[in-house]
Amino acid sequence: MDAQLESLVELYLTRGGKVFVSPQYDVPYDKDALDGGACPDILALDFEHKDVLVVEVSSAAGLTSLFGRVAERESRWFAPIRRRLQADKIIDTAWSLRFLGFVRESNVDHANRKFTAQADVLFVALESAAFSFAYWDKRATGLPR
Repeated sequence: MDAQLESLVELYLTRGGKVFVSPQYDVPYDKDALDGGACPDILALDFEHKDVLVVEVSSAAGLTSLFGRVAERESRWFAPIRRRLQADKIIDTAWSLRFLGFVRESNVDHANRKFTAQADVLFVALESAAFSFAYWDKRATGLPR
């Protein structure tokens, strides 16, 4: 079921045509840098705000494993993705990286409280992204920040 939910989130992210997505983006392990070795559900490039978003989608009731991955976001995702996209001339140093998690609506407040001090982490309700009528007007103003 999560693959179907990921597809709905991809549609949500690309509403408006200013965001490019790559599902199941491979971040190979770099033994020299000791980072990577992950495959986020979606990598999104927000061309309007020059943001690279690592997106995870979870319908799980418990978020412990997701919280662990988010806590390791710099070495797991951000550093190797930044290095690769800059080397490929896709982004430059003006781009920022952030995490956007889609979780059950009942988990959103708890998840956001867990990462209150980290401005590069945000969780939103999976339900609000799954139904286009719920976000059609709101989503046209940009991705959640």
